[in-house]
Amino acid sequence: MMETMNRLGKPINLLAVIAIATTGMNTPAMAGTDIASSEENVQLAQASLVGQCRAAKQQIPIFRESNSTSETLRLISVNDEVILADTSVGADGLIRISGPVTGYVHAINLKPCGGNTESPAIKDLCRQVIRPSQGLVIRRQPNPTAAQVGGIPYQGRITLTSNPPTNKTVNNRNWVEIALPAKGWVSNGLVTQAESNLSNCR
Repeated sequence: MMETMNRLGKPINLLAVIAIATTGMNTPAMAGTDIASSEENVQLAQASLVGQCRAAKQQIPIFRESNSTSETLRLISVNDEVILADTSVGADGLIRISGPVTGYVHAINLKPCGGNTESPAIKDLCRQVIRPSQGLVIRRQPNPTAAQVGGIPYQGRITLTSNPPTNKTVNNRNWVEIALPAKGWVSNGLVTQAESNLSNCR
């Protein structure tokens, strides 16, 4: 069974992306380079799945690594919910999740969560980048010279560590602590400006 999955790696990856694309999202997930670069697939790559809720179609394992031969952390039952933590599906058709535990599941075995793609708790922590157009840098500390640990594109989504947000003001700039897509801090604009870089997710 494992050998069959490996030999069919690319078709499985495509099916996994199609599965996510048809489970209640406005715009689906981007996939690997084995997916055709048509205009439709370019549009698929523009959405963020981070923080969205999916439920299991059947009993499935949660793997420790992005590899179906890695350790199984636990099994989840039919209709058990997971929280997505990535915007891409790996070569084995696996996508990273942040709940109920951090790990990886086969994306093709997921479906919408009771008609909603986002759980209320996660939605309260969700924010969307509305400026600047080039997106935001995630830094290890709330400081413009701190190490960069990631980034979020324009209109991409982040997950706060708390609500109300954990804020710090450094060098006349407001910083917000986030948990996903990487743990760190993002700038929410200057103290002297009324506009914020983040808004509630729509």
